[in-house]
Amino acid sequence: MRTIKQEYYFPGLIALMFVLWGVDLILYSGSFEYTNSNIAGEIFSSWAVTVFAVNFLMATRLKWVERIFGGLDKMYMIHRRAGIIGFTLLVLHFIIVPRDPVFTIGKPMGFYALILITAGIVLSITPLFKRILKYRKWLNFHKLMGLFYILGIAHALNVPSLTIELPVVRTYVFGMAFIGIAAWFYKAFLYSFFNRKKEYSVMHLQRFENDVIEIILKPRNKKLNFEAGQFAFFSFKGISKQEQHPFTISNHPAEDNLRITVKALGDYTSAIQTSLKKGTQTKVLGPFGRFNYKYGRYKKQLWLAGGIGITPFLSFIRDIDQEYSVNLVWSINNSRDANYHDEIINLTTNKTNVKYRLNDSEKTGHFTIDRMYRSIDLTNYSVFICGPEVMRESFIKQLLQKGVSIRDIHYEDFGFR
Repeated sequence: MRTIKQEYYFPGLIALMFVLWGVDLILYSGSFEYTNSNIAGEIFSSWAVTVFAVNFLMATRLKWVERIFGGLDKMYMIHRRAGIIGFTLLVLHFIIVPRDPVFTIGKPMGFYALILITAGIVLSITPLFKRILKYRKWLNFHKLMGLFYILGIAHALNVPSLTIELPVVRTYVFGMAFIGIAAWFYKAFLYSFFNRKKEYSVMHLQRFENDVIEIILKPRNKKLNFEAGQFAFFSFKGISKQEQHPFTISNHPAEDNLRITVKALGDYTSAIQTSLKKGTQTKVLGPFGRFNYKYGRYKKQLWLAGGIGITPFLSFIRDIDQEYSVNLVWSINNSRDANYHDEIINLTTNKTNVKYRLNDSEKTGHFTIDRMYRSIDLTNYSVFICGPEVMRESFIKQLLQKGVSIRDIHYEDFGFR
């Protein structure tokens, strides 16, 4: 299934809105007196309604929505940028749309909706506020965005507007508004009912020297069904009452237990390093993600891992069959980071179709595509990348220079985690 990427998502919405407005304005024969300012201001508000509606839909984490956007990680990236764009569109609407001297109840509704949405966006994206506010308080305030959105829609229904006069635009805009409100209601009030967390307990812990801990969890009742490369959200009793974090599952999907590997990168993951104990009750929500070698167009594949980004490939190696031909390159800073080197050697010994290379940057410098594929055509390869953003962007640039199509480059962007 083709997915919607952010480089197509926003231009697509813009183009669609121009088409709808163009058709309606050409056919319009009503008596509403409008100016170019009316058109521009209301087009901005139409975009804003649509962008926020799709944002609420993405927040539901529904599987079919995740498939459309190519995975929860990609969806979160679009969601974050769309929030800023939607807010900008609202401000432009407020500045440009002409002021009607006649008072209606919709006017103060629109003003307060803009103020509240502004506050919500600032609290959501500003690192300072995200650090100051406790996670649960931040999340609860973020949930109020749906109420602010409803106030904005009520404003649109209670002021004279050109949008109301245009049948195609009206149907589209208020149809999207309904979808957005329904999605927000589902996420705020029904999500936990339809998405029960699986209960696990910590069975085994292995702490490595490089601030990394491996956790094996056993199911207390029903096990989680997942595909190779997917991740889930984990909350550990005693570590945090409400906070949950996503971690990739690195064992074979057929196994009952779950294995995750956590690197200390913040307060929550550092607390896991020091405080997690055997027997700790754990709740698991998922699975999520579309990072899966089976979605590649070609059986010839190149897997590029960096640091802790090796985890999905540990599951890939266990799952892959002989019809695939794979080169796996794991780049690490130094030998202390090679926690799974011996395991991969053992796994690939029995997988003759998987060739493995460990690149120790301290000894040999950073890995480059040309170092391994200087004279080899990669245009018929599917490439999967998981690792730090700087590494990923560097590899993507090198691959594009080698003629690899962007549609054949798959990556997991775990910057949202």
